[in-house]
Amino acid sequence: MAEEVVVTVHDEWLDHIDTVAQRLRRVGMRVDRVLEFVGVITGVLERDHFDAARAVPGVAAVERGETVRIPPGETQ
Repeated sequence: MAEEVVVTVHDEWLDHIDTVAQRLRRVGMRVDRVLEFVGVITGVLERDHFDAARAVPGVAAVERGETVRIPPGETQ
């Protein structure tokens, strides 16, 4: 089953975050965003591929993403 994921990149790899994103694509991740300034890559990955993503050089952590939904405000 595919899950939304947030990948944290090691500080020493921040200058090479695009390389990390490319390697994540090779292990099956659909990369949606590369947030260079905070060292985070978001996307979708099959659960079975989490360990492969964690083994990518430069990856500090792979975590399931959480979607926050805000209900519509009241109109007056």
